Amino acid sequence: MLNKLRNFSKGKLAGVLVGIIIIPFVFWGMGSVFSGGSTNSIAKINNHNVSTQDFADFINNSKISPELIRENINNNILEELLTQLVSTSLIDIEIDELKIFISDEILAKKIKKQKFFQNENNIFSRTKY
Repeated sequence: MLNKLRNFSKGKLAGVLVGIIIIPFVFWGMGSVFSGGSTNSIAKINNHNVSTQDFADFINNSKISPELIRENINNNILEELLTQLVSTSLIDIEIDELKIFISDEILAKKIKKQKFFQNENNIFSRTKY
């Protein structure tokens, strides 16, 4: 019986089932599971915590489909996404600590210069933006 369970756990079907179970927790957060004084932090950067909700928001904002995540659950896609979130958070923390900012005018100019927001005549297109 245990051998059958061990063999099953090594198969792709087991990985898919685990992925199907994990995805709802990632997308809807696990805050209610960890309520009662404990933290729902999945990463800590200096004194800043990255919560499961931050991770779920990051995944939702990345526009990656749940199907793609399910298909790549065995390829460590969740770990890669968490690494991207931690990297982004590190940059954000450093920007805040150094008090770096950019004016709205400069930001607008940078956005308008991006090729994927321009039409065939290399002019900024609000519809593409």
